[in-house]
Amino acid sequence: MRKNKKNEIVTATVHLMARQGVNGTSVRQIATAAGVTEGALYRHFKGKDDLCQQAYFTIVADMASTKEMIALSTASVAEKVREWVRVSYDYYDQFPDAFSYVFFTEHAFPQSWQEITTRQSRIFTRIIAQMQPTHSELALSHFSGVLLNVPRLINEGSLPRPALQYTDEVTRAIYRVFDLVEPTTVTPRISVVS
Repeated sequence: MRKNKKNEIVTATVHLMARQGVNGTSVRQIATAAGVTEGALYRHFKGKDDLCQQAYFTIVADMASTKEMIALSTASVAEKVREWVRVSYDYYDQFPDAFSYVFFTEHAFPQSWQEITTRQSRIFTRIIAQMQPTHSELALSHFSGVLLNVPRLINEGSLPRPALQYTDEVTRAIYRVFDLVEPTTVTPRISVVS
């Protein structure tokens, strides 16, 4: 099987599961959507769980690499927060199924996979630590709630696309939640590839 067929299987998996959930999607549906037989699918993946895991890990690794650069930059906390929001919404606009698969699809990954499933949270927690909140877990929850509601509402049809248009409004809301001072001058984007 050509390598791009394996990618087509992953793409079909993400597309279907982002819409139907993990339990609502069968291997047969994935194979049909990818244009392969079930046997061909099983030549590359041990089963549905393996396919779900590989798709999830690939997406998270892609998103986290850019966000790691944001966290490591010398920008102010406020600038890092804005760039995180911008990069997140840009990713959602480009890959809505992948974003939804990671953030809005219920997964039953074992505890042993926590390193990858919490990777983005751990990166942002380093940024939060610079703000010195009393409860970093609660702060992360506030941030995630504000950030993820825009893509969720777009998925539901309550907000129009693109998500990127909400970057400044959401960033200002996050500044208020964290009592951050909005930068008075607009600085160039943090140097990341999105």
